[in-house]
Amino acid sequence: MGHESALASIKESYGRVVYSHKTHEKTVELLNGRITRLKWANLVLMVLTFGGVLNAVFAGGAVPNLLTVLVSALALALAIYRMSFNPEKEILEHRKTANKLRHIRDQYADLIGDIKDGALSDEQIRQQRDGLRDRVDQVYADAPDTTSKAYKRAQKALGIEEEMTFSKGEVDRFLPPEHRDPPAER
Repeated sequence: MGHESALASIKESYGRVVYSHKTHEKTVELLNGRITRLKWANLVLMVLTFGGVLNAVFAGGAVPNLLTVLVSALALALAIYRMSFNPEKEILEHRKTANKLRHIRDQYADLIGDIKDGALSDEQIRQQRDGLRDRVDQVYADAPDTTSKAYKRAQKALGIEEEMTFSKGEVDRFLPPEHRDPPAER
């Protein structure tokens, strides 16, 4: 067949895209968790500030008033932080990147299948490989940075939890009955 070196290179690129895709998905999960914690912290600070204001109005006292000022300052700092860094926008960018990488990942998988089936000439393989490489490079150039924590979560999801794999029986259950493989003989 003679496509072994091209196939090995394409498989390696496929693996890198799989990891990058999953890392961006895990980054979205991490950022969503951070946003949730920030929202709860903001709510707690607002409740404490409101309680302090009520206390100042009805009871007064230097220590409670000072605590109210400190808590309201923390609430203000948190609000400024959220407005300055806009984690929601960052999540959107990671989602866009993950979706682009998922599409390219699927094209790599199709290319690998076509090579194994012998459906492509050497020139077609090179053209598709180079086209996918150019698209991946463009996605990476526009992609937001990820973290080592997100990569470690992706590594765990792909390696240990097998998030991207299905057993043959699982895949068949997703298909309409007429497309399923016949049950294995026992």
